[in-house]
Amino acid sequence: MQSHRLARLLRIIIEVRTEPGKTPEQISKDLGISVRQFYYDRDQLARMDFHFSRTKGQFVILGEPEVTIGSLPLSEILTLVLAIRHLSATRDFSIVEGALKSLYKIVDHLPESQRRLLGSLIDDIIVKEGLGCRPDILKDMIEAVNEKKRILVHFRHGSPDRRVTLDPLKLCFKRSKLFLDAYLVEKKRHAQHCLETIDEIVFTPFYRPENTCT
Repeated sequence: MQSHRLARLLRIIIEVRTEPGKTPEQISKDLGISVRQFYYDRDQLARMDFHFSRTKGQFVILGEPEVTIGSLPLSEILTLVLAIRHLSATRDFSIVEGALKSLYKIVDHLPESQRRLLGSLIDDIIVKEGLGCRPDILKDMIEAVNEKKRILVHFRHGSPDRRVTLDPLKLCFKRSKLFLDAYLVEKKRHAQHCLETIDEIVFTPFYRPENTCT
């Protein structure tokens, strides 16, 4: 799911919650979407355990799933996903990393079906769309940086058998893309690599030397 679609789902929730009793035609017109699209989005929300009631052609929300952390409504978690998606504008990856870590903790308290759904939304909207890289690559790279692990990296357009030995230093934003600052062990120099160009990370049993410049 892309961020613009999640935003539309949130707009439907807000519209039905704040002005209950509108017909599907009225809601669709106010949101600038077709009636068919409204029903498609309503079904998506129903799969998230939002409960709707339709009486005399009018819609109301009967119930909204809550998380065990302070009875947090699911719609507020969806809003957090969208907000974190745009944190890359701060150009400070430590902020994004902290927000992601907190969001994952919240998602861990959801029922299984909602946990899978929210996990997929985080991967698609924040990591793939917002940060421009694969979720598994981001997870491994964060671990490598934080635990100072030496890694072997294969680049998407490189030779199939060619892996570069790196000491990861930090993750940072450059031209709205996520880059890795690293020390090239074999070439004995520093370099920056865009995470979207990396398609494999292999951990070695070695760690980054303490005297590696950051």
